[in-house]
Amino acid sequence: MGARRTTLRILTLAVPAAAALVVAAPGQALPPHPFGPPALTIGCPNQGSLMSLTGATGQSGPEPGINPGEIRFQTFPAAPPIPAAGQVTVAWVNFDTGQTGIANLEGTYPYLSKTVYTGHGNVMASLFGSINLGSMPLCQANPTFGNFIA
Repeated sequence: MGARRTTLRILTLAVPAAAALVVAAPGQALPPHPFGPPALTIGCPNQGSLMSLTGATGQSGPEPGINPGEIRFQTFPAAPPIPAAGQVTVAWVNFDTGQTGIANLEGTYPYLSKTVYTGHGNVMASLFGSINLGSMPLCQANPTFGNFIA
């Protein structure tokens, strides 16, 4: 009987303390979430092909280099051929806060990224761009859309 009372007392004190630790633990970020379909790039006379695909993801924080309320948007090649250079832009709206923004991704094409503060909430983003092939004319990276939680 005494052991049972001692166990109940320990559980009475330990369970709320353990629950407080679980609730106070830092939030876990979601893995990078892909945009819908890859961005179809058309009109680039590159390596004999007039089409290529660019993939994109959004990664919400907290993660190293990504704070809570931020999303890192990134691009990568989804199918060859890879155009020589490009400028990719992301436009987003946070449906919970009403915040909006437009940002140019940075880096060396096709590996571009940009971390933006979107605020906490449900974020819809569109990624689009243009491709420069040096002396060749510009071509278009058609938009792709994604939904993210920041």
